[in-house]
Amino acid sequence: MESKGLVMQGTQNVAQELAPIFPTRSRWNGLTTANRSALMSAATMINLNCGDQVNSGLGILISGVLSVEKELSDGRRALCVLFHEGDLVDLRRTERARQGNLIAIKDSEFLALDEDQTAAWIAKCPDIAGMFIAEFGEHLARMRDHVTDIAFKTPLECLASVLFEFRRWPGVRLGVLQSGAFRVPISRGNIADYIGVKPETVSRAIRQLEREGLIDIPEPDQVLITNIPAMRCLANGGRPRQSTRKN
Repeated sequence: MESKGLVMQGTQNVAQELAPIFPTRSRWNGLTTANRSALMSAATMINLNCGDQVNSGLGILISGVLSVEKELSDGRRALCVLFHEGDLVDLRRTERARQGNLIAIKDSEFLALDEDQTAAWIAKCPDIAGMFIAEFGEHLARMRDHVTDIAFKTPLECLASVLFEFRRWPGVRLGVLQSGAFRVPISRGNIADYIGVKPETVSRAIRQLEREGLIDIPEPDQVLITNIPAMRCLANGGRPRQSTRKN
């Protein structure tokens, strides 16, 4: 894991230096030059390898995928939440031992923010405080949807829902291929840990979606949704149940 401080050389260069940092997230791109400068004065860029633990509790994910990982008493691993490109990560207010570890589940860049400087910056800028609140609201909505998925949906429905979730991620949208296929941003094993099933269950569900003509798999890490209405119906739990949820 490599940390790299960001040094700003005057306000005229700030916008140019920050332009590559927030490539897809309009919420952060909407910051004024002065607010971007204030943000970056409290920031350190951290390059993470897959599997690295993130020690900072506050920051913005620039690229890659982070997750909160919890190990269950029987040794199984649960990925409780996924953070994607552009997400604000704020895990300061909960005990780490209770909420789990923040880890990179693929190579990532994380803009770690100094908590005290960021708090002072937010206090001076009510519009920035609103931006942070909007981020928290979005995260709560995603967590609510995920809890609903794993509590009430079958593994097939959960997988369909997760694929639509990935398809909405800014970084994934930018990487959509000419065919319409997109690259799945995490491994099948991580998908299994995210929806609470075994990896072989994910593989079986993918094969079933292929057999039913809902998706194609051009490459092992790519998915093309070929029947969006039927896939969306499945993701929303709209298909009649033929069996109970099993691992």
